[in-house]
Amino acid sequence: MAESVIVVNADGPESRVAVIEQGILSEVWMERSRARGCVGNVYKGRVLRVLPGMQAAFVDIGEE
Repeated sequence: MAESVIVVNADGPESRVAVIEQGILSEVWMERSRARGCVGNVYKGRVLRVLPGMQAAFVDIGEE
């Protein structure tokens, strides 16, 4: 059975979240309060193009 741990540090001007799977760091997210972006937020959009070789997609999230 795989053991996963989520570690959160939200002190000070930035928040950090790490995922540790079987003792190995697998993912890290950081967000600074001054430079808040759209990372981690949920948006409705339309996929315009997929680049499988780069594991990336272009998504139109529209205008407000």
